[in-house]
Amino acid sequence: MLAPDQTRQQAVFERLRQAILTGTLPINARLPPTRALASELGVARQTVVLAYERLAAEGYVRARTGSGTYVAPDLPDAAPARTAVPDTAAAALSARGKRLAEIPATAAARDGGLGMLLAGGLPAPDLFPVQAWARCASRALRPLAGELASYPPPQGLLELREQIAAHLAATRGLIADPGCIVVTAGTQQALRTAAELLLDPGDAAWVEDPGYIAGRGALLAAGAVPVPVPSDEEGLDVAAGIDRAPDARLVLVAPSHATPLGGALPIGRRLALLDWATRAGAWVLEDDCDSEFRWEGRPLPPLASLDQAGRVIYCGTFSKTLAPALRLGFAVVPGPLVPAFVRLRTLMDRGTDGLNQAVLAEFMRQGLLAPHIRRMRTEYARRRAALLAALDRHVPSLAAIPAPGGLHMVARLANGLDEAAAVRACRTRGLAVAPLHAYYAGPPRMAGLVMGFAGTPSALATDTAKRLEAALRAAAGGFAGSK
Repeated sequence: MLAPDQTRQQAVFERLRQAILTGTLPINARLPPTRALASELGVARQTVVLAYERLAAEGYVRARTGSGTYVAPDLPDAAPARTAVPDTAAAALSARGKRLAEIPATAAARDGGLGMLLAGGLPAPDLFPVQAWARCASRALRPLAGELASYPPPQGLLELREQIAAHLAATRGLIADPGCIVVTAGTQQALRTAAELLLDPGDAAWVEDPGYIAGRGALLAAGAVPVPVPSDEEGLDVAAGIDRAPDARLVLVAPSHATPLGGALPIGRRLALLDWATRAGAWVLEDDCDSEFRWEGRPLPPLASLDQAGRVIYCGTFSKTLAPALRLGFAVVPGPLVPAFVRLRTLMDRGTDGLNQAVLAEFMRQGLLAPHIRRMRTEYARRRAALLAALDRHVPSLAAIPAPGGLHMVARLANGLDEAAAVRACRTRGLAVAPLHAYYAGPPRMAGLVMGFAGTPSALATDTAKRLEAALRAAAGGFAGSK
């Protein structure tokens, strides 16, 4: 019987190939006539003819005019012997590969069946502008059709870089030359590219503690030594960083909204950070991934807008404002570094998806991005308020810390409640929370849960909060309540 994913021709080919490789059909053995074998297998003769032709093309058999088809005489006497497969792929990895394979990228493995409730840092899929995006895709594809047979420019499409520059000027007060913008596959690729170019193995690099896990991973992958610098309600403690590693080569920082606690650098710390970077000859990687979503006060200007010495590499993304699956982000790079960034982008993947770039450029050219962000900001504010109110009413086991920006919040666990047990109990109830300890590069200073609110509609806030409290009761060993 044929396997569901096999054609009859493929099945006949595989059966004969295995017979030859295992010696059932030895060298110089004559294969049955095509008509006879077709009758025996219950297939059309043409099916067998095509299988024989493929065997001949791959060197397993040779046809002799007027005589038939024979197993090739120059094959080995037996197929390569099967060897024991290692229990783990790590056995085949290089020392560097083993190190890379152990670097964490997220706080918890993504579970495709878990849903979006309380998933941190992710936009709501129900708010993606499907129809407008489809219209832009149709419009962008026509002139692009002739370019699909070539690679996209490794720096990114010029029209998209121009739109990004205009968007940054209008929304972030950052004046950027399109010639200094490099389009990347999200912020993560921008961070990894910068780390590869600016760090040697063993170089010290400041990281916020707690801070962005995958960003820290990008530095580790480049061989750097992350130096945990405390991050508090005002973001990175610059004085502590100078005290711990004054000669660090680089700092990874989110000045507008530190992950996950949400602190924002005040002007004093911003100026102190830039002053240290200039004096130390260090680089500042500014992660500005969700600055569009500010819930208290006005959006803060980027650190890069204060940079007069060309030490800041500004990294942004469309993963939060549109969709992570688009894999579109960018870096605003100091002019002297642009050629190296572009060269490494070429070596990495020959450039970011040209079609998605063209669609995004059209979406922005039509003025659709700004109103879309305004709609998201309004709806996310509504969802954030609903969840905070529901947590306050129904989850006494948690003390929420409402960050002033971003798409997630941290909630402190009651004393004695085990963080790992709480996360496990939540995930069995379809709640995609993450453990706070995973965000620390040094010893955790607080136990808690990281929770998103963008994917939790307001109408589900109360039910979600009750489900969360039931999970925490179960984790504490008390009455689990209903699911």
